[in-house]
Amino acid sequence: MKDLMQIIGPRIKELRHKRGITQEELASRANLHHTFVAHIERGKKVCSIKTLQKIAFALGVSVAFLLCDTKNVKDVNYDMHTKKLLSFIKDKTDNEKELLYSVAQSIFKHTQRK
Repeated sequence: MKDLMQIIGPRIKELRHKRGITQEELASRANLHHTFVAHIERGKKVCSIKTLQKIAFALGVSVAFLLCDTKNVKDVNYDMHTKKLLSFIKDKTDNEKELLYSVAQSIFKHTQRK
C-alpha cells in the first residue's frame, strides 16, 4: 500500500497545475517555503495537519478532498446544465474561473434589473 504522502503529494501537484500556479506561488499562499512544498508534492516529506490545512485553503479545496480516494467518491447528482458548466470550467485556471464568475454575475445583475 502506498504511503499517504505519496498519494497526497501528487494530488496537490495535480491541483496546483490545474489552477495554473507555481510551487512558489502555492508556497506563498500557504505561508510555506517553496522547497518544502516541492518535497511534499514528491512524497519525500510528511506534513502536519495544520500544513495540510494551509495547502488545502491555498488550493481552494478541503483537507478531506486531499485525503479521500476520489476514485471512490460518488458522483453528485447535478442537473444536466450544471454538469455541462462544471465540465467546461474544471480545467480552467483560477483567473479564468474568476473572469467567468464576474461575467456571469454581471449578466444576472443586468437581467434582474429589467
